[in-house]
Amino acid sequence: MTDFQPTRVTLLQRLCNDEKDDLSWEEFTDAYKRYIYLLIRGMHIDHHDAEDLTQTSLLGVWEKISSFDYSPEECKFRTWLYRIVRNKVIDHIRKANTKKNKKVEIPDAETHSDPEIYNIAEKEWRAHISDRAYSNIKGNFSEKVMQCFDLSLEGKSTAEIAATTGIAEATIYVYKQRVKDALCHEIRVLNDKWS
Repeated sequence: MTDFQPTRVTLLQRLCNDEKDDLSWEEFTDAYKRYIYLLIRGMHIDHHDAEDLTQTSLLGVWEKISSFDYSPEECKFRTWLYRIVRNKVIDHIRKANTKKNKKVEIPDAETHSDPEIYNIAEKEWRAHISDRAYSNIKGNFSEKVMQCFDLSLEGKSTAEIAATTGIAEATIYVYKQRVKDALCHEIRVLNDKWS
């Protein structure tokens, strides 16, 4: 079904129980590295610094995950993860301010309440899951089908897509619906399997 192995609860439990073998950690970074990067970019950090901070954040997770108490009914893992990332970003900006002897504003993340943190983490998570789902399904469709879907995402009308691709409008409707159905299904699968 998918070529991406989702992070499962058992993986988090292995990592939380200090069983950080290379395979588990690789699986974790594959699942969360892009999400962490998106969180950092969402805090208005430039690409280069965001890449560095992604690595710093992963190291922070590595160091602290054994103290994380996995109980999703009380705190979702991604909320805990967002707090680590946010703190790494704030530390980075403070250090930059000290080195350069200037005042760079710390992102609003420092003043976010728990509900705001949760909302930010959830928003970025939905974007991350949608990107993953799209990547997972696009190989299941022909280039023409995906072209029709992508053009519709760009805001092109069915008539414009038909003119561009030479495909009948009725067929375009069918193509778009097939991709949309597959995408929605894949998003549900990933949301069910990921923590």
